[in-house]
Amino acid sequence: FIKEGLLKLGPSFVKLGQVVSTRTDVLAPEFIEVLKTLQDDVPAFSGSRAKRIVMEELGLDESNFDKTFKNFSAKPLAAASLGQVHTALYKGKKVAIKVQRAKLKELFDVDLKNLKKIAALLDKFDPKTDGADRNWVSIYEESERLLYLEIDYLNEANNAERFAEDFRDIEWVRVPKVYREVTTPRVMTMEFVESFKLTDIERVEKLGLDKELLARRTADSFLRQIVETGFFHCDPHPGNLCVDTSGSLVYYDFGMMDELKPNVREGFRTFCTALFAGGPVIKDAALAKNAKMLVDGVEQAGVLSSNADRLAVEKLARYFMRQFKDTQLGKSGNGIKETVGTDLQTLTENNVFRFPSTFTFIFRAFASIDGIGKGLDEKYDIGQLAQPFIEKFTETQKGYKSEFDKNFQIFQKATGLNPMDVETAISSPRKIQYVEETLREMEAGNLKIRVRSLENEKALERMALTQGNMMNLLMASVALNVGIIASSPIITGVCVAGAVKFGVGVIGGNAKIKKFDKTQAKFVNTRFKGDEEEDAE
Repeated sequence: FIKEGLLKLGPSFVKLGQVVSTRTDVLAPEFIEVLKTLQDDVPAFSGSRAKRIVMEELGLDESNFDKTFKNFSAKPLAAASLGQVHTALYKGKKVAIKVQRAKLKELFDVDLKNLKKIAALLDKFDPKTDGADRNWVSIYEESERLLYLEIDYLNEANNAERFAEDFRDIEWVRVPKVYREVTTPRVMTMEFVESFKLTDIERVEKLGLDKELLARRTADSFLRQIVETGFFHCDPHPGNLCVDTSGSLVYYDFGMMDELKPNVREGFRTFCTALFAGGPVIKDAALAKNAKMLVDGVEQAGVLSSNADRLAVEKLARYFMRQFKDTQLGKSGNGIKETVGTDLQTLTENNVFRFPSTFTFIFRAFASIDGIGKGLDEKYDIGQLAQPFIEKFTETQKGYKSEFDKNFQIFQKATGLNPMDVETAISSPRKIQYVEETLREMEAGNLKIRVRSLENEKALERMALTQGNMMNLLMASVALNVGIIASSPIITGVCVAGAVKFGVGVIGGNAKIKKFDKTQAKFVNTRFKGDEEEDAE
């Protein structure tokens, strides 16, 4: 019923169903299985209609078309929500011709306009009880941008060439070559690369391919996109990420690609470096130091508000990092409630976390890759597979000039003969002397420690203003009531005058409270990293 309904609604909603089909955390398995069929089980349009579209886009008549493309297939090789693929011979080579459905942009203009209204409603009514400061309109706008780019095949050709360049030194990743001279915004001609789905386990086994190796390659290719290049495939479902008979991964459909913003990319790299540093076995002191770095990365990526309680976030980071390390070792950790329950509750209530809209597509890609990997290898764990990848990446980021330079720096670090350690050793006696002098001042009673809680002071100040205002309101009410029931005109007049006086005090008190709140708002920073760039745009 759901599948048929989406197909009737049109390409926009079919694409929406494809996106939702990866959200196993949102929908039940029976819905996921139905929606997954939308990835490659979409009704096709006729081959003659596809031929007319190609002729119109390339400016060819019937005879020139037959000369340019020989053996154009009457039936499509595959059909998707936005278009379908036909095969032909071009200059003696077999090619795949991607043909877009008619009037897609017009359909998008109508459907997306309605979806924007839904996003605005979600922003108003989402309770955000999980502590994430979601911006549904921002997520919609990012999705809209990518969808319009996806129906521009010239943009897809650019993406395919850039993706191929990013993986030029990886022999086990293949990207079909694009023939630019016969590519337009609605028609794309590319090299035909024979392959089959990674979910076809029976064929993988029949060909004798190493399933664990294939699973590891899917993880490595995903990590390379997210961590190294920052330019990633948003839709690597089994129809777009395949394998050839030699075991090389084959990527298709580069319409929906996204790129991490500089602050998000650098923050994510810092996050990964901190998370995987030290390996699964790491001491608490080193883990605490890495937790600070991890929080720095999260803030830099724009996920953490700059006014968040750093101590609480670092405590939360230490807990999750230890849990992650224990998981790598096959251990089970303590429950979250008894360990960091109070801190987690505080952070959740303050909505200090907000995932940039790009993360929606990272999570979607991760869900697809994780599903493919687990289908190939039951023990597949991208967290464990990422350990050697991140360690290798971290080493390359250190910028060693040569293998000798690398070994020499490792030797310096191990023996304490590097400049930083030498400086620490020289300055340590002065630091110890300073600590000793401070302790002696404390013993002699000459050192006084004063602690101020500015937040509490300001809260008490506002409370005093509010109480004063309530007192004026109460006195005005009492005076007015007495004036109403008084029999003497003089008493009534005095009481009304008093009520007016206290009423004026209430108005003045409200003005003071508003001024106080406005002043405080100037000194409270609730912005996230990257907001400045969005404002500038």
